[in-house]
Amino acid sequence: MSTAASEIMAAVGYLLNDESAVRWTFPELAIWIGDGIDAIVLADPAAASINTTLALQAGTWQTIGSGYLSLLRVVRNLVSAGPPRVGGRAISVTSRAALDAVSPHWHSPKVVPYRKEARQFAYDEDDPTSFYVYPGNDGTGLIEAVLVQDLPPIEADDDGDYTQDIVIPDFYQPALIDYVAYRALSKDAPGGSLPTAQAHFQAFSAAIGVEEKSTAVNSPNAKQASGT
Repeated sequence: MSTAASEIMAAVGYLLNDESAVRWTFPELAIWIGDGIDAIVLADPAAASINTTLALQAGTWQTIGSGYLSLLRVVRNLVSAGPPRVGGRAISVTSRAALDAVSPHWHSPKVVPYRKEARQFAYDEDDPTSFYVYPGNDGTGLIEAVLVQDLPPIEADDDGDYTQDIVIPDFYQPALIDYVAYRALSKDAPGGSLPTAQAHFQAFSAAIGVEEKSTAVNSPNAKQASGT
């Protein structure tokens, strides 16, 4: 079940005794909800993940395209995008260093002919929107991958209502409420609200496990190598 932005706003308004959004306006709350979602996705990219299909371009270098932030996993080749999807050969993770050691000229179609089917992929955490496939693709390949979505900002509809769904999982709702409350109360700082604001931020941080999560943990290299 999806949670609407208006539900987060209502919960924060009740928590801060500002249910009519007099002290903290709805447009302000919308910005902070968006910032909170971004912080959650940064800590846990899987919160905005989507399993989708990618058409491969000719060559070894591939891009995930617009609308996405990073690659989480490459799953398999596809015979058809469907629906239903018809799967092909599984694709395993490797590294560019390993491929370079075995075949230094693997990027060249004269050495390793390009094919429709990918067998391996290599990902660099410093370049999250692209990856490499081995062998290089002939431009007709189709794969299934798990990507991190670039979520849209929270905006009012034509009637001025914030009915837009929060895309991240519902279990992050309490954390998101804490984040928005933290930002709202920080608006009054310095002052008596600062300790309460800090308490909400600490609750938010604990809920999303900021200290326990990292880019490396969510990298395809770590996730596929461990089989998770």
